[in-house]
Amino acid sequence: MEYPASRRDGSRKKRINPLWRQLAVILVPVVLWAGLLYGAYYYATDYINKVVRHVEQTNALQVQVLEDRLDAIQFELAQMKEALADADQVLARSEQTREALHQRINDLDRQLERLEESLNVLRKSPDVSR
Repeated sequence: MEYPASRRDGSRKKRINPLWRQLAVILVPVVLWAGLLYGAYYYATDYINKVVRHVEQTNALQVQVLEDRLDAIQFELAQMKEALADADQVLARSEQTREALHQRINDLDRQLERLEESLNVLRKSPDVSR
């Protein structure tokens, strides 16, 4: 039994139409899901890149601050070393001065001892003028 041509075409359309609907029902959510997935990926990578740039900028500023502080500390350390060297020279000169004074005092003590001896000799000697 053959169906008329119009019926064959209609039944064929009915068979194709549900196939396209099934494909549409499957493809539309898959395409939407893929679009959402791509959008989320794009948003996430953009957000992460912004955060990384912000962290890099903050780190660069902090590194600059630390380098400035390190330079200041090194400068102060150099000044302290210079001051210590100057103090060492002053102490060395003070030590030399102290030793020179000590030597001079010893020389004066010896002269005083000689003068005392001479005075004692003069006291013991008979006075010619008397």
